[in-house]
Amino acid sequence: MRSFLIGVGLLFLVTQCSIKAPEVRVTGEKTALEREVLGTYHQLEEDTWMVASMRSSRREGEVRLSPEKERVLEAMQTQKFNKDDVDEFKRKGLVGESKDGMLVIRSSKILEENPEMDRLVREIVQEENENRTLIMNRVVELNDRLRESRQEEILNIFARMNQENSPRGTWIERDDGTWIKK
Repeated sequence: MRSFLIGVGLLFLVTQCSIKAPEVRVTGEKTALEREVLGTYHQLEEDTWMVASMRSSRREGEVRLSPEKERVLEAMQTQKFNKDDVDEFKRKGLVGESKDGMLVIRSSKILEENPEMDRLVREIVQEENENRTLIMNRVVELNDRLRESRQEEILNIFARMNQENSPRGTWIERDDGTWIKK
């Protein structure tokens, strides 16, 4: 009976679905490079939030940060602040996630007809991309093994991370340069 139900379910799916599924890379396990990048990124994220909480519980000026750590902390805080706007732009199709880890503004009638919205999207996308670049560079800087890797591979890892964390309906650039909706 169970195999009959599975067969009927599969038959229904095959005959009723006309949606083409996006290409998905399933490996079951992350590569060593992906583990290195994501591990360093998550450690950096934890460190910056720990510093932020320490700063708020102490008097001003007691916590001293290196200029690099200060810039990364500000970049991550700005990303958190802009996240709602970025996600909304993605849901509306105004921006997409490129294969190199950056946001890309997509041509849109909404932006053409609303110069103020166009300006806001451009400002936030530029700020987000600058923050992403700063954070990616810091991740590589902090991990000696990543310095030996090709920059393109590291960008691809960040791109996948950004694409996976994007809301449904986000435009995603595939490795071959074509765009699909998540």
